[in-house]
Amino acid sequence: MIKEMKGEAHLFSETGTEGGWWAMQEDGFLCEDGIHWKYEGLRELKEGDDFTVYAEDGSVLWHGTIKWDKKINLRPRQVIRKGKLVNSRSWKQQVVDGMWVHWLQAGVKPEVWSELFTGHKRCLLRREEKIDEKLANPVSSPVLF
Repeated sequence: MIKEMKGEAHLFSETGTEGGWWAMQEDGFLCEDGIHWKYEGLRELKEGDDFTVYAEDGSVLWHGTIKWDKKINLRPRQVIRKGKLVNSRSWKQQVVDGMWVHWLQAGVKPEVWSELFTGHKRCLLRREEKIDEKLANPVSSPVLF
């Protein structure tokens, strides 16, 4: 079953994520203050997702299937060796607009991709959702007393 979710595109990052995750915040998941988002509405983009980002006038800025590219824009991480800050030869991470990220969209210039996630742009995420057959058909589930 395809699930459609509308919301805002953004780069999700917080302490411990070691870089940003391209995501959307699904509509309807606001805290009681009406301003802050709830984690329950956070939808990180996954390979195979059908994703659309809209301009303010409703026109489509980008539409396609999410395909991770984990090789473009790699930059060495800096480490301390013998008391000096040096570039690691083996530890690299992708960077766009000065931010560490975990992947970039294949076939899209990194700066163009990043721009889609700024300015509270509206988006639509269509994702294949697996249905738990036991929950979908309660008659076939055993009843425990």
